[in-house]
Amino acid sequence: MCFHTSLAADIPALEARFNATMPASSGFTPAYHINAYSFPGYPILTHQQPAQFQSIRWGLIPHWVKSKADADKLRAQTINARSETIYEKPSYRQAAKRAQRCIIPVTGFFEWYTDAGKQKYPFYLTTDQPITSIAGLWDEWADPETGEVLTTFSLLTTDANSLLAAVHNEKKRMPCVLTPDAERTWLHDDLTERDVLHLLSTTYPAQQMHSQSISKRITSRTEDTNVPDVLRPVTYPELTEKKELFA
Repeated sequence: MCFHTSLAADIPALEARFNATMPASSGFTPAYHINAYSFPGYPILTHQQPAQFQSIRWGLIPHWVKSKADADKLRAQTINARSETIYEKPSYRQAAKRAQRCIIPVTGFFEWYTDAGKQKYPFYLTTDQPITSIAGLWDEWADPETGEVLTTFSLLTTDANSLLAAVHNEKKRMPCVLTPDAERTWLHDDLTERDVLHLLSTTYPAQQMHSQSISKRITSRTEDTNVPDVLRPVTYPELTEKKELFA
């Protein structure tokens, strides 16, 4: 599943790429490693407001959650959503039916290859686009104690293409990375349930993606991982013969 992304682009680049504006109050700065489990605010574009970035927190809290304790517990389980079941699962069903769709901009994302001895190696995945979109869903939840309204999102996943199946070899899943045409459709069009499920099941072409093994600094608990060095290519001799991992 996808819990780690990179958005190493500045505001002018994001605004130009999506023809959308970033609020002056956003506080956004380029990020080399974004960890979903910190529940960060993320610059998101929604189907409802496609021309305006909004800072939306990662980890979807459904509208029906009763308490902050329940919200805090659930959001750690809704970082990702299986795209195949968004119209079935209670956490996502309303957001899906209400077309609360969004795109999550990335310059890349991270997955881990696991060898026969269960040793894990981090990889950085990018596409042929400098800034790529991943499909998501968003929802709003009002804290019953304070009245504060939190807007949150979940990143959607699908079956892996051939490259991701090799890299993310235990789960064989990947984010719902969108081609430019799919991005426009997801963000702007009126879609039926059938349209949505078909779009999300169409995986991004493996031949238009790139992978690179990187430093294990990304897993550090003592060093800052939101630094350029986290993307530094590293060659692991034990992986050099596994050509299917690299593109």
